[in-house]
Amino acid sequence: MLQSRPLDPKADEAGPPVSFSNRYLMVVVQMPLYRDPSGRLFAEQLWGRDLLRHLDYIENLAIACPCLDQEPPRDAICLDAAANKLELIELPEQHGPSQTIRLLPTLIRTLWKAAERAEIVHTTIAGWPIPMGWIAGPIALLRNKKLIVVVESAPWRIQRDGTEDWRAVLRSSVQEHVGRWLLRSSSLPVFTQDGYRQSMLGEDAGRGFVNPASWIDEADVVSVEDARTLWQDKMRPGGPRLRILYAGRLVSEKGLPVLLQAMRLLAREDVSIQLDILGEGPLEAECNSVSMELTGRNCRTSVRVLGTVAYGAPLFHRIRDYQAMVVPSISDEQPRIVFDSYSQGVPVIASDTEGLRSCIAEGRTGLFFTPGDSAALAGLLRQLSEHPERLQTLGMDSIGFARDMTHQKMHQDRAARIAAMLQTPNR
Repeated sequence: MLQSRPLDPKADEAGPPVSFSNRYLMVVVQMPLYRDPSGRLFAEQLWGRDLLRHLDYIENLAIACPCLDQEPPRDAICLDAAANKLELIELPEQHGPSQTIRLLPTLIRTLWKAAERAEIVHTTIAGWPIPMGWIAGPIALLRNKKLIVVVESAPWRIQRDGTEDWRAVLRSSVQEHVGRWLLRSSSLPVFTQDGYRQSMLGEDAGRGFVNPASWIDEADVVSVEDARTLWQDKMRPGGPRLRILYAGRLVSEKGLPVLLQAMRLLAREDVSIQLDILGEGPLEAECNSVSMELTGRNCRTSVRVLGTVAYGAPLFHRIRDYQAMVVPSISDEQPRIVFDSYSQGVPVIASDTEGLRSCIAEGRTGLFFTPGDSAALAGLLRQLSEHPERLQTLGMDSIGFARDMTHQKMHQDRAARIAAMLQTPNR
């Protein structure tokens, strides 16, 4: 019997309004747990936080994933406190397509048994070497279980310009078609942005639930008074007219080459602007090269490469020093860094992609430029260096958006939607 029941009305207002005693199977093969020599379970910091948040409203959670017998990362979260609400179903770790093929009988057998005892199966349609949703989804449907399919990104989609390998095209097409079938067959399709919902469900888009991904907590959001003081300091004369930050992986998909080229264009005009880069990745050498190139010109346009900073307070305190976060992504994902920036009263300058349109209000919390267009980005930054007060207005407005887009709120909304799902018959 599927059930949902209200929580104690005196419970913390930040908590979800419902909880579920239904057995809930979550298949997340790409995010392993760690077991230390004493047998305690750990999860990487952000994944651990998210997992524990699920347990606020899921009373009987089984997680199917690999478990690595090794010392956990230094900042990992111990799951001891959740031991009575969390069951681990171990899946073998996968290192490549050939190994996955050999492991298919084990994976199918393990998930078939796990789904037998579950009432709700939660999975995704992304993953490598193959999405676990391709196994868990059909099993849930065959066993007449409630199926929740979550889409946070679509890495299988490729930019087709005639130069891509035919195997990549075939793989992309297969993943797209299988993913759409699973989403349309599911009890609850969940998306981080509306573009995914529209493109993958089509005429059935009304069934989809858009649940933007955010890591920020209410306590992370600066007060309006503190933000006003921060902006007064940032607008005082002295230093570059405009200070912007890029924070993320140093990869092409994030649009980093577009940003670096824009800085070169601005340097030719000696625009007073400083770009700081936080992150690591294969383009770090290129970032350092542009930094040295602009330093050698002795102009007012500069690029600094600052390495990495821990997520949480260290990152948030760094963000609040800037007048804008720049997010030049060329992919269609919904970056969480947008809400991180909002939480510090800092607006976002972003490429006009589906994923970014889903979390940025043009002219209210940020400004858009054409994706992949370095000249358009340079033009926008030039204007803002002349009128940085525009960013102050956007930054102050973004605080209200941050308060409505916290990690708690994300789970509250999801819990409410699951409650509604439990009241409807299976598809």
